[in-house]
Amino acid sequence: MAVDLTDVFDRIDRHADESLATLADFCRIPSVSAEKRAQPEAAAFLRGLLGRIGIEAREFPTDGGPNVVFGELRAGEDRPTILLYNHYDVQPVDPVEEWKTDPFSPVIKDGKLFARGSGDTKGNVVAQVAAVQAFLETRGRLPCNVKFVVEGEEEVGSPHFRSFVEANREMLRADGATIEGGEHSMRGVPKVEFGCKGTLYVQLTARTAAVDQHSMWAPIMPNAAWRLIHALDTLRDERGKVLIPGWTRTAMKPTKEMRSYLRRAEFRERDLLKAWGIRAPLVPKHGAALLEHAMFSPTCTICGLTSGYQGEGTKTVNPAVARAKVDFRILPGMRSRAQLKVLRKYLKTKGFGDIDVKFLDAIEPSATRYDTRISKAAIASAKDVYGRPPDVWPWSLGASATGFFNEIVRVPSISGPGVSYEASGYHAPNEHIRIADFRNGAKYFASLMQRF
Repeated sequence: MAVDLTDVFDRIDRHADESLATLADFCRIPSVSAEKRAQPEAAAFLRGLLGRIGIEAREFPTDGGPNVVFGELRAGEDRPTILLYNHYDVQPVDPVEEWKTDPFSPVIKDGKLFARGSGDTKGNVVAQVAAVQAFLETRGRLPCNVKFVVEGEEEVGSPHFRSFVEANREMLRADGATIEGGEHSMRGVPKVEFGCKGTLYVQLTARTAAVDQHSMWAPIMPNAAWRLIHALDTLRDERGKVLIPGWTRTAMKPTKEMRSYLRRAEFRERDLLKAWGIRAPLVPKHGAALLEHAMFSPTCTICGLTSGYQGEGTKTVNPAVARAKVDFRILPGMRSRAQLKVLRKYLKTKGFGDIDVKFLDAIEPSATRYDTRISKAAIASAKDVYGRPPDVWPWSLGASATGFFNEIVRVPSISGPGVSYEASGYHAPNEHIRIADFRNGAKYFASLMQRF
C-alpha cells in the first residue's frame, strides 16, 4: 500500500542545510572512544539535540564506561514502538597525515560533508531527528512511538553497553529496532541488512628472548618477528580462507531466500575497487558471486603488526618481541568465546603454543528473520523513497549492536539505508557522506516510522 509523505519529505528538504549544520557541530566534538576523548561532551550535545524535539533525554551511567543517552517520544498506547540505536563515539583519525581536511573541522565540498563521524554514525542520529521534526511540524504527532538509545563505546566493542541493556530490558522493549543506518551503493542504491557479522579481536604476541640482540646473532638465535609471521601464516591462505579446522562448524547456513535476494542485488565491485585504489579482489569472482563470498565467509585480518626497530635510519637488531592485532569476523551462529578456545587450541596443535593470545574485545553476530514486522517495513520504506526495491543482505559485513537487541531484549533488529555509502571512508581517513544520501536517509527513517 502506498503512503503519501510529500509534506514530511518537503520539510526534510527545506531544512536540510539546517540539519547539516547541526551535524557539523556534532562532528566537531572529538569523541574518540579508543582515546577516551570528549565522550561527556558528545553525550551532552546529543541530549540537547533530542531536547529540541521535545524529548527529555536522560544520561545513564555505566560501570566504568561513558554514559548511555536514552529518550522517547510517545504517539499513543495503541501505536507500535520503534527503537533507534546509534553511538556517539568515533574512530581514531590515524593516519592523520592522509586526511585532506581537519577530521574535526567539517567541510562541505563537491556535494559531500567531510568529517570524522559524519557517516559512522553521528549523521544517522541527526537524520533521525530531522525525520521526527518533520512529522511534528507537519502533522503534529508521530505515527509510532520512538525510543532513542545512543551509547559511547561502540567503536571499541561496546564493553559496557551489554550490562546497560541487561539492566534495562523493560525500558528498551520495542516492536522493532534499527541499528545505526545501512549504506547506499556507489550509485545510490539503498541497502537493507537483517543482521551483522561479529568480531573476535585478539592480540598475538611472540617472545623469543628476554632482550633484543645484535642482528649478527641471527644465524643461531630465534627472531620473534619471524616466529609470529610463521604462526600467522597458519591461520589463513593467500585467498583469505581461514585454515582453522572446524572454524565455521556452528555457523548459520545460507538459505535459498538469502541467496535469491543477494543475486538480485546491484553489487558492482569495480566501483569499490576504483574508490579504494585496488586492482582486483582477493578471489577470482565478480558480481553476485563475489558478494556471496564476502557475505558467507569468515575473515582473519591482520590489523596491525609491530616488532623491532621502526624509527628513522637503521638499527641492526634481532627483535625479542613481536605483536599483531588480529580481527576475526565471525558469522551468525558462531560465538566469540568458543572461537577463542578453538584458536588457542589450534595454535598449540600447530606447534605455536608459545604464542600468547590475548582477548581484546568482541561483538557477537546475529541475524533477524525476513518475515518480521521491522524487516517488511524496511523493504517497503526503501521503495517509498527510492522508487525501487532495496538490495537486501542477510547481514552486514561489519559488526554492530544487533545481537544486544535480538538476543537480550528480544527485539527484532535491522539496518536500513542511512546517510553513508560504500566509500564513505569510516574507520579511515577522509570520512564523508554525500548530501543526497543524507536527505534520502532522513526520508527513509520518516517512511519507516510511517510504515511501522
